[in-house]
Formats: sequence, structure tokens, C-alpha cells
Amino acid sequence: LISIKTAVAFFIAAMSTGNSGATAFGVGARATAAAAIPSDSSIPLQATSDNEEAKSESVIPQLPASDPNDNTVPTLKLGEKMKFEGMGPIIINADGSTRSIENWDEMTEKEKEVTWRRISKRNNERRAALLEAQKLAEQEASADSSKEL
Repeated sequence: LISIKTAVAFFIAAMSTGNSGATAFGVGARATAAAAIPSDSSIPLQATSDNEEAKSESVIPQLPASDPNDNTVPTLKLGEKMKFEGMGPIIINADGSTRSIENWDEMTEKEKEVTWRRISKRNNERRAALLEAQKLAEQEASADSSKEL
């Protein structure tokens, strides 16, 4: 058995000499790959045990466990919706991209109310225009494909 690092080193060495990966890993793979590696190669060919690799991979950072009685973190069940009104409205641009209002937190309640109303109206108009443009593009594409037949 060889480690993954060694296998990768064999493969790189075999590919750099023009051997295919299948040839390099076929019968006599060690001899083929080892012969292809120059003595001054910078590719380390150190076999590591599976235990050493497992130790290095087992150090995975983890989040602390959450408190099941903490009601400050919202939870969702499948099919439920969550509103992000505190972030402000999402603006649909004329090209279909979206953005948000950067100074939403600094607005007064009256400004927020007016902004919601105006952006909702404009978003509905832009969404309708984008859907119409998409529908026309699909019709043109289907007409073009039927002409080709």
C-alpha cells in the first residue's frame, strides 16, 4: 500500500515523462514511475501510514454546541418562510440583477415605509418586463429552431 501523496507523485512523474496515467498505474507502476523521477526531483516520495494521514485530517474545527433553549436564533422547518424585513427591500435592477439599500439602517420609519412602497411597485414593473422579455426570447428561439428543421 502507498499513500495518496505517493500515488500523486507517481502520477505526476509518469505524466511528465509522457506515460499515460493508466500505464503508470498498471503492472509495474512503481518501477515505471520511479524510473521517470530524476534523482534531484523536488517531488517527495515519502510513504506515510494511514494512521498519520488520519491524524492530520481529524483536526477539523467545529462550532460550539448550541443551547436548545435559546430562542434568539430563529429556526425553520421544511416549507416555512422567513422574512428579512430588517435588511430592507431587495431592489430588482432593469437587467435582472439585485441589490439592497446600503443606508437602510439609517432611515427613519417614514422613509422606510415610502421606500418599501416605491421599490415594491418598481420591482413589480421590472419583474413583469423581464418575464415578458424572457417569454419573447423563448418564442424567438423556438421559431428559429423550427425554421432550421
